[in-house]
Amino acid sequence: MTDGNRALLEIDGLELSFAGIRALDGVSLSVTEGALQAVIGPNGAGKTSLFNCVSGAYRPQKGSIRLEGAELIGQRPHHIAALGVARMFQHPALFQQLTVQENLLLGRHHRYQSRWWHDALWTRKARDEEVAHRKKVEEIIDFLDLERVRKTPVMILPYGILKRVELGRALCAEPRLLLLDEPAAGLNQEETEALARYMLDVKEQMGITQILIEHELRFVLELADRVAVLDFGRKIADGLPRAVARDPAVTEAYLGGAA
Repeated sequence: MTDGNRALLEIDGLELSFAGIRALDGVSLSVTEGALQAVIGPNGAGKTSLFNCVSGAYRPQKGSIRLEGAELIGQRPHHIAALGVARMFQHPALFQQLTVQENLLLGRHHRYQSRWWHDALWTRKARDEEVAHRKKVEEIIDFLDLERVRKTPVMILPYGILKRVELGRALCAEPRLLLLDEPAAGLNQEETEALARYMLDVKEQMGITQILIEHELRFVLELADRVAVLDFGRKIADGLPRAVARDPAVTEAYLGGAA
């Protein structure tokens, strides 16, 4: 699981600009292995830009991003995924015509080892590998209570279940680091509570390190081990959830000065 102290991800002095507009301004963050770290802030604070840098979609002008000491800046997204970084997108990035099971199998893509000729000839190696990948997918289906819809095309599923499928696709990659981009966006209260339980299960049962970005402070108070707050691309607070919620800088910048 985790020793509770070792940093899995270390971000140091990250700077990212677009046409002179500073999206990230010297952001540093250390994420402990096995922890659920939240990054919150108002819209436009730089949260998604931070994720895009970690996953390789953006290349920052300055700074460092290290996963267990391995530098991620300059790596292509599929290389970063192979190192153990998976992402759950705010809007589910699923193939609408495919079933839940088929979408989850796509999360195993980078773990396929057999060569094309093994697949073309349907060799023993290819068959054994396919069985192993499908077994892992079924474990995730069971973990997320998706058995009833496993053969259903995702295009006809309600939004709350699509969010679970999106989480499942990321988990099928067997990540060491899971990036959760506003997973509760668009969910009702019951769906949000269910998702929160799954996130805690991912932490406690799978031991996967998670970074959750949110703009809703109340959603993270009971979930996160630590909370960092961004405002206009700068980190203005970082600490235990309740302490961050009482921070005057957070009250002023994030909550608009409201009590």
